[in-house]
Amino acid sequence: MLAAQTQNADFRSPQENVMPTIQEIHNALLALYGDALRLTPEPIEVLEAAEARLGIELPAALRSYYQLTAHSDLANRAHNRLLAPDRLEIRDGAFLFYVENQGVTFWGVLAEHLDLLDPPVHAAFNEDALEWEEDDESLSRFLLKMAYWQTVNGGLPNIGLGTASHATRQQVEDRWPLLFRDDGYRLSFFGGDGAVVCLFDQEEGSGEIQVATQSAEQLKELGQMLLVDWDLLEGADD
Repeated sequence: MLAAQTQNADFRSPQENVMPTIQEIHNALLALYGDALRLTPEPIEVLEAAEARLGIELPAALRSYYQLTAHSDLANRAHNRLLAPDRLEIRDGAFLFYVENQGVTFWGVLAEHLDLLDPPVHAAFNEDALEWEEDDESLSRFLLKMAYWQTVNGGLPNIGLGTASHATRQQVEDRWPLLFRDDGYRLSFFGGDGAVVCLFDQEEGSGEIQVATQSAEQLKELGQMLLVDWDLLEGADD
């Protein structure tokens, strides 16, 4: 088990185009949640039962992730949901393992990619026939992206939502390192010292900002410091 990291831990993700390892995902979770992080490995016999039921071997990246943190852990269910091993399924040519919080979107691995250690992830709207389109270049990168996304959508207890400007982005870039960039969703995560900031692009994006912090004091500071038209600033004690 890795030693717990402090609130000042470095959130930075691996270099661009380098697939994150399970160790790096673990480090990111420790940095994001601090002392509040609770990870419960999925029992190996449960994973083996799922593989036997489906007649496949889980991709190594996903199997390692399940052995780090169970579907029931907050980091995997605060917003979107990692499926329990007994809910995994093969559907319309893909292995389905993750679902959007309202069931609108599924994420999966195409059947022809299941022999890869860290395969691409595809997404499909929840319709009668699922039409899969690539969402991320690797499963490990997808899991890291979701780790950050969960924090600003209920994973961390203090959250904010509003509309940013170019000046806001400059403020954020000046204060925090870039943690993760996703060109498909046109968003970037920044953070450190117990705070996470998600910025959607101004051009061809929504221009929204979502923030989350480990403490209510940090949220109050961000609310006052950032040039944002806030729609929501909600601390855990509010």
